[in-house]
Amino acid sequence: MISAEAQAVKDILRAAKEGGPAATTIEEQRLGLEAVASSWPLADGVTISNKPIASFNAIEIQPQSVASNKTLLWLHGGAYSAGSIMTHQSMVSRIAAASKLRAVLPEYRLAPEDPFPAAIEDALSIYQELLQERGGASNIIVGGDSAGGGLTLALMLKLKENGIELPSKLVLLSPWTDLTASGSSVVDRSDADPWLSSDLLNPAAAVYLNGAKPDDVLASPLFGDHSGLPETLTIVGDDEILLSDSTRLHDSLLAAGVSSEIHVAEGMWHVYATFPGFRESDEAIERVAAFIR
Repeated sequence: MISAEAQAVKDILRAAKEGGPAATTIEEQRLGLEAVASSWPLADGVTISNKPIASFNAIEIQPQSVASNKTLLWLHGGAYSAGSIMTHQSMVSRIAAASKLRAVLPEYRLAPEDPFPAAIEDALSIYQELLQERGGASNIIVGGDSAGGGLTLALMLKLKENGIELPSKLVLLSPWTDLTASGSSVVDRSDADPWLSSDLLNPAAAVYLNGAKPDDVLASPLFGDHSGLPETLTIVGDDEILLSDSTRLHDSLLAAGVSSEIHVAEGMWHVYATFPGFRESDEAIERVAAFIR
């Protein structure tokens, strides 16, 4: 049974979903996400500084106690059309504090203004600059949530393609890895999911793809060659329509000989760790921190 605090958040999300979309334009969606996230606190003791990287806006989050030379590069979610430093600094600060390592949270170009493959090009530029700054790939961990999780995986395929050294580990929270929406959970979890709607997946993908094929492996990295990828942790909710994007990825990673760990959280929804203030969210953050450490 999930905690009362988590259930309260879940009830709010479900009520909003059943009430229909509050935002009808991309700009309204962006502003709505920013408004919600603006109330989420930073972790205690962290210091945040502006740190542009590869010409993109970014912040570096440094916890009060740093126990490693490694840096976490976090690629934010938001369906490739929303999300920012503001929407994700709370969660990433919690991961940094629990892990006792620095984190870099950049922004990248968003659709529809800059559709596929702009986000991948930006992630590649950001990673390459961080690679030079932080003394090599062994000192870098890459993570992402939702679309940022898919972007993290697409970045790995791009690095392999270009012969660039891959990071030491990957962290994926509810990654959106299949823009064809072919996973069984898109249907099986459509009623259980309190937040995401199955009928909005294809329109959201279309905004990003801008005519590109949804089964392109850089758009849907689930279908790529996963051999040689770093050790990976995936955390996903059991009540989300993107569950199959994670479970099929985990199976593919294992089949490719990659060390892969997955945690399917009972009763939880899409990127539930983003929401602070309940036990399950804190446990997810600590699970990430333990994997990183």
